[in-house]
Amino acid sequence: NPLNSAPHYPPLSLHTHIYIPSHSLPQTHKPSPSCLGLRRYLKEEKTIADWGPVFVAMVLFVLLTPGLLFQVPGHHRCVEFGNFKTSGASVLIHSLLYFGPICVFLLAVKVHLYLG
Repeated sequence: NPLNSAPHYPPLSLHTHIYIPSHSLPQTHKPSPSCLGLRRYLKEEKTIADWGPVFVAMVLFVLLTPGLLFQVPGHHRCVEFGNFKTSGASVLIHSLLYFGPICVFLLAVKVHLYLG
């Protein structure tokens, strides 16, 4: 009966880095040696968080929010400062202005900030 049988889990791939606890696997599953090695590696690895991309993205998002510091295009001028208003065109322009520096800082400069 297919409804009463245990669920079938695909074999764990070394490229996915997904940890499946052994208590969630069916009782018939025998982990392979490579699977055991991956589990041991994931349990023993001490990670250091890289907060550089998070910090850069947050700062650029705040600085380039349309209408907060400046807005391109403005409602009455080409550039308006501190009007706290936005439009569809300014959201598009500011998203392009955000995309450029985020690519430069994260892909070309490779900003890293390790904490902990």
